[in-house]
Amino acid sequence: MGDNCKSINRVFSRKVIEDLIIQGNNPIFDSVVTRYVNDPETKTYGEIISEVYNYLGRSNRNEYYYMNTLLNKLLVGIHNVNTTTALSQVRICNHIADFVMINGEGKVYEIKSDLDNFERLNDQLFDYFKAFSKVSVLASEHERDHVERVLDRLGDLGDSVGIYVLSEDDKIFSKARSREPKEFNELLDHRCIFTLLRKREYENILLSYFGELPKVAPVFYFKECLRMFKQIPILNAQNLAFRELKKRNKITKTNFEAIPNTLKSVVYFAHLANKIPMIKDLLQSQYQGGN
Repeated sequence: MGDNCKSINRVFSRKVIEDLIIQGNNPIFDSVVTRYVNDPETKTYGEIISEVYNYLGRSNRNEYYYMNTLLNKLLVGIHNVNTTTALSQVRICNHIADFVMINGEGKVYEIKSDLDNFERLNDQLFDYFKAFSKVSVLASEHERDHVERVLDRLGDLGDSVGIYVLSEDDKIFSKARSREPKEFNELLDHRCIFTLLRKREYENILLSYFGELPKVAPVFYFKECLRMFKQIPILNAQNLAFRELKKRNKITKTNFEAIPNTLKSVVYFAHLANKIPMIKDLLQSQYQGGN
């Protein structure tokens, strides 16, 4: 069953979606359809993808399912895609954050699905707080108590971590089961914030703050840019970094709303917005099998 679950997970990937819209088929997609979808030849690609996604919701709520639900709830239900940027798989110091949201502030969401373990959670949270002041854990109802036990051992840091629960009916922000994150700035670190940024982004910050870039040999350029960045007060540096990060992943509200909820995460994070017309055509067309 493990191999089959991995195949289902890969259905919601850039590679599979691009193969389907360009070639009309993909071997991973076709194998999943054969195993999990009845009478696929009578259905459209959109109907089939919905069936596969619903199967994930019932039997195998993996990281994609959590991330996609969170993206839908935040950018559709609470915030606005025009004023908010979400990022996935963001390296923060020595760990990869599942989901980062940049609005007026930056927030990290660490996803712990029923398929995950909690062995690295302590170290992950410490690293996330080196760049972000608000960090939350999103878990299933079955794991909420486990999350609380882990956080209870972390003192003030643990008390600052938000907890959100993905309920059986896909609700996340229930007041009865959630607690909001509190701002925690004690671990903020210039280097960890700086390494979130691409070269053009940290150059924009240095130009706006100092009015100039370092004039050194290329081999010393990164080190000198970091040295200058460290001269900016830490909260100012964090805010300037968030302004740059917010410029990423731009998509119009019209395009975002045109994406079916099942595919919003892969289209948004894989930068497939320019292929939305082709995706819509695919979803409306009849399934062709592996031909």
